Parts: sequence; structure tokens; C-alpha cells
Amino acid sequence: MSQVPPQLPPPTNRALAPVLGAVTYIALLVGVWGALSLALDRDVVDYPDAGPLLGPAMAAAAIIVTWLVSWWVARAGHPLRGALIATVGSYAGMLVVALIGYSLEAVAHFAISPFTVAAALLSPLVVVATWAMSRSARR
Repeated sequence: MSQVPPQLPPPTNRALAPVLGAVTYIALLVGVWGALSLALDRDVVDYPDAGPLLGPAMAAAAIIVTWLVSWWVARAGHPLRGALIATVGSYAGMLVVALIGYSLEAVAHFAISPFTVAAALLSPLVVVATWAMSRSARR
């Protein structure tokens, strides 16, 4: 009887950590925005004539920036540099969407909004966590 060699686990997919990080960022963003909205008794988008898509479009900009920076950091980037890029990029991305989607007045309002600041501060946490996950998967 021949002995069957032990099966090795398949190699980890390097694209999985940034995707998991982006999904985690979405969940964190929804949770933090919901908690802030309840605590402050305020809507995420205060402008009633802005339409229902301004908030999700701003969130999508931050999600895309976070995913792209997480992907870069998981491949070869430096986590602290990536965290800084993610913070500035998600903040700026949300403000650009507010400018395009509403007006310059909205940019000034959203620049100091706790929702925009919270999204920008969550982004580097996810980037560093993604870097740590991808680093442990390589070992």
C-alpha cells in the first residue's frame, strides 16, 4: 500500500485581504455613521434638496480610496505612508463628490462634518489592519 502525501493548503490569494478590508470599512462606516447620527440627532446629509444619492456617493468615494490604498499597501507599500494617503484621499474624495454632487457650500459644510471626519479616520485603521493581515498571510 502506498501512502498518500499530506495535502498542503492552497496558497492565499493576495487580493483577498484588501477586499476583506473594504467590506470591513463599509460595515464600520455604516455603524459609525449610524451611531453618530443617533448621538448627534443629525442626518448624515443635512441638505434636504441634495437627494438620496449624495451620502452613498461620498461613502463610495471613501470606500474606493480605502480599497485602492489597502491593495497597494498589501502588495509592497509602507503601512504608515498608506495610512496617511488613505486619510487624506478619503477625506478629499468625499469633498470632491460633495462639490460635484451639490455645491461649494456643501464642501465647506462637509469639511467640518463629524461624518466626513469619522470616515477619514476609519480609513487608515482599515489600511493598517489590511497590511497586518496580508503580512501574516505571507508567513
